[in-house]
Amino acid sequence: MPVSKQDQPRQRAVIVTGVRTPFVKAFAEYLPFDTIALGNAAVSELLQRSELSRKEIDAVVWGGVILPSAAPNVGREIALDLGLPPSAEAMTCTRACASGLQAITLAVAAVERGEADVVIAGGSDSTSNAEIKLPQKVVRTLGPLMMGKGKATPRDLLAVASQLMPITEILPRIPKIAERTTGELMGESCEKMAARNEISRQAQDEFAVRSHHRAAAAIASGRFRDEVAPIELPSGKWVHDDTIVRGDTSVEQMAKLRPVFAKNGSLTAANSSALTDGAAAVLIMSEEKAKALGYKPLAR
Repeated sequence: MPVSKQDQPRQRAVIVTGVRTPFVKAFAEYLPFDTIALGNAAVSELLQRSELSRKEIDAVVWGGVILPSAAPNVGREIALDLGLPPSAEAMTCTRACASGLQAITLAVAAVERGEADVVIAGGSDSTSNAEIKLPQKVVRTLGPLMMGKGKATPRDLLAVASQLMPITEILPRIPKIAERTTGELMGESCEKMAARNEISRQAQDEFAVRSHHRAAAAIASGRFRDEVAPIELPSGKWVHDDTIVRGDTSVEQMAKLRPVFAKNGSLTAANSSALTDGAAAVLIMSEEKAKALGYKPLAR
């Protein structure tokens, strides 16, 4: 009886290479690019640098938090936009801030189970292009009119308009970055976590300053050059480095800021994570496939 691929001994997955865009503040340089465009930029550069033939790609596994309603399977859109073979599967997963890591985990599992030999995995998000939804009152009022047969009469339109008053109830809602079950922002939950674990404001400020200084030093030394793909803006200018790094900050400067999420809290705009736009992708292969194609693994 022949042994199926799934019944064979598990193969080891390796990371061959990886590429990311510079990360920038939301509503800044990347405002013209949605999450698909950012993903395209990262994966396109990954393919170019690795010189991998597109026909070798078995699947794309992508992660994201703010998914576009018109095309929520971002991985599929990337595969189509970049001309990957029709045989390449594509899927998208979401797990809040760990979405990209979850995509990599799923890709590794697929390779180790023998379901694929070459997988592109990663994630992208464009906070700048988060969709603003209409209140349900608008949707429920206009829905029957839009689904009805024939053209709406002036009387129909007038009847609908009367149902949409007052205007304050039909204005678009600014999206909230809050957890559905608790209604809390991430910063509010982090305040509780910091208090529970007795992490002081000073400790958080010192950690944040150290992170900024290390990132600035890494950029200055060219340490990120091999992993960052510069992005050309519509204006013709280029973004070469992360723009969220403040190498000149200090603990003294951070100590002057007021808490953001609680009156007597410890989280500030300086020691909290910034809202950013960007993308990253890695090339994952079975160890045997990487060897056959002449690639040296970066990690196992």
